[in-house]
Amino acid sequence: MAPEQAAAVAPQARAGQLVTGATAILRRAGVPSPRLDAELLVGHAFARDRAWLHAHPDAELAPADATELAGWLERRAKGEPIAYIRGFKEWLSLRILTDPRALIPRPETELLAEAAIEEIAGRLVRDTATVQAWDVATGSGAVALAIALRFRTAIALERLRLAASDLSAEALELAAENFAARGLSGSVTLACGDLLEPGALPGGRADLIVANLPYVASAEVETGTGSLAWEPRRALDGGPDGLDLLRRLVPALPVALHPDGVALLEVGRGQAAEVGEMAEALPVHPRVSTLRDLAGIERVVRIALA
Repeated sequence: MAPEQAAAVAPQARAGQLVTGATAILRRAGVPSPRLDAELLVGHAFARDRAWLHAHPDAELAPADATELAGWLERRAKGEPIAYIRGFKEWLSLRILTDPRALIPRPETELLAEAAIEEIAGRLVRDTATVQAWDVATGSGAVALAIALRFRTAIALERLRLAASDLSAEALELAAENFAARGLSGSVTLACGDLLEPGALPGGRADLIVANLPYVASAEVETGTGSLAWEPRRALDGGPDGLDLLRRLVPALPVALHPDGVALLEVGRGQAAEVGEMAEALPVHPRVSTLRDLAGIERVVRIALA
């Protein structure tokens, strides 16, 4: 870091001055949201949130923390995502541990988690049967974690069996760390394998399959900027049109799901119609619908076999 940049985060500087200096550093580096990122990193150095930072502009940072902040700013200036620098992402009111072992949870995936929670809740009140849910390609475990926290009691009473799988053993390690951080280590069955191969649930069939598979086109991953340049490629790359893995998953759903099972699949912009056609080509003639995210994009495809 250049001397003038180091001076901007000198330990004698107060919180407000640190934010101003950090913003200037990140703006010169071409970071898209320099002020927001500066506040997040300065707040992290104080181990406080942005609201506290705004209320305490005269707070002073310890020298050791100022040195660490300077290193974080240098990393961010090179493009490294905030979530990897801080080691967590605020997502669905949860703090998800994040690092380069897995994709950073996206805001749009909150819709997938909420849809899964609604689906499970409906089944739990419908009858007394145990609900079997499977989060495929779990990554950091964010979706499975949201489900496990919502239905902690149902899991304890064995009304819900929840499994999470991933092709990456490293991603599963991160997911396990997220479950352990919330006291859920024994609540989710983890399995390592490709798509529906692990057989993670008793009996081999699920009532609900939730999947956020890689759906970014290869060319976009190749030229990707921002977090795409830092995240694991196999968690992003869905082939030439982004649909390679979905083409493998959808035809296998009738075998992996119970006859009245449901699959919830997150998709990218413009992909819902083609994924819906894949589902409608299944011999079981499922009911297909979509859920739109806050931007109006058809983000989740719901495939109901019954």
